[in-house]
Order: sequence, then C-alpha cells, then structure tokens
Amino acid sequence: MSAQAAPGEGRVTGVPEVIDIPPATGRAVTLAAGDVLRVIDVEGSQVADLVVYAASAPHEGFSQGFTRLLLDRVDVRPGDSLLTAAGEPLLTLVGDTVGVHDILFPPCNRMMYERVFGIPGKTGCREHLTEALAPHGIGFDRVTDPFNVFMNTRIGDDKRMTILLPTSRAGDYVDLRADQDVIVAVSACAADANDCNAGELTGIRLEVTRGKGAS
Repeated sequence: MSAQAAPGEGRVTGVPEVIDIPPATGRAVTLAAGDVLRVIDVEGSQVADLVVYAASAPHEGFSQGFTRLLLDRVDVRPGDSLLTAAGEPLLTLVGDTVGVHDILFPPCNRMMYERVFGIPGKTGCREHLTEALAPHGIGFDRVTDPFNVFMNTRIGDDKRMTILLPTSRAGDYVDLRADQDVIVAVSACAADANDCNAGELTGIRLEVTRGKGAS
C-alpha cells in the first residue's frame, strides 16, 4: 500500500493492508471515516507512539490534555475516543487485548536523551514521527501529544510519573476506528535507556481495514 494515498483511495473493504514499522522508525497512513487501524506488538514489550490529525485541518490533532479532561481520567478504554483540543473525536478505541496504554508522556526525542540520559545525538519518536509526516506538511512543532500504545506508566504517591515494564505480549493489538478522515503516524518507540520497551527495540505492525463498518 502507499502510505501517502488519500483517504478512501484504492479501497478494498475487508482485506487488511499491512505496514511493517522497523525498530526506532515511524510510518504514516491516511484513513477515511470508518476505516479501522490495528496496531500490533509483533514480538512483545514494544511501545508504539501514535499521533493523529484531522485530514481536512491538520492543525487539529490529538490532545492528551483535553482527552484526559473530557474523559476525567488518565487512560483510554474501549469506546473512548482520542479527542482534539476542541473535543472532536479523531479515532475511537474499538478493540484492545492489553488495556495498558499511556496519555501522559510526550514522545521521546533528541533533547530528552541528551538532558535526561546524557546520550547526545540519539533521535526518538518525535523525530521519527516528524519524518513520517513530512509529506503531509505536519512539522516538528505539531508532534507533541501521542497515544502511547502498550506503554505502562503510573503516577506514584509522590506525584512523580513512572515508566514501568510493558505488559503486552507478541501479537497483542489495539483497534482504532477513524471517526473522520485522518492522518495517522505511528512509531516503533526508540526508548532503550529505561523500562519503556523492556530494554530491547523491536517492530510494530499496522493493519488497515478499509470501509465503513469495518471492525
């Protein structure tokens, strides 16, 4: 499939289109309303950072903060939508074999690796997602609020955010249905300096089922 195809272009209802994302890279895909994106942890314990934008208005993207506000909690469950700052739904979670994901942390990035871990020059999900989104005119400044699929986090009694080992196993997945035409980018998270990906970077697979009512 062409990751740059327009929403609805070349649609074959019911036959999944597969995109494999190698470790520490990102890919973008366009979805039409009703399409379903499956994000699969291929080998287990691998986080996928997902960002999403309205195709008709790419400046309108997923907002972690307003999604938390309107859900009144810090997790996303089946039936919940990823929302813009205006409260508009972009993707709705319709299937989930794990139930452990994050909407607290920004994407890992070059600045974080240098300041927090003392690793200069290492790129992260923010850079990899930006590269994938470049053909769609979405720049680095817009890649700030991911849905961190399979990422296991906690807020402790001391109010500090903690990253824990993932609980996802090989073959685990989430299904996200597009509520409108959207641009989605997903990265196989590059974090290997903490427990985010259990210390080993592996790949993520995307499967896209085209057509209204796909599930």
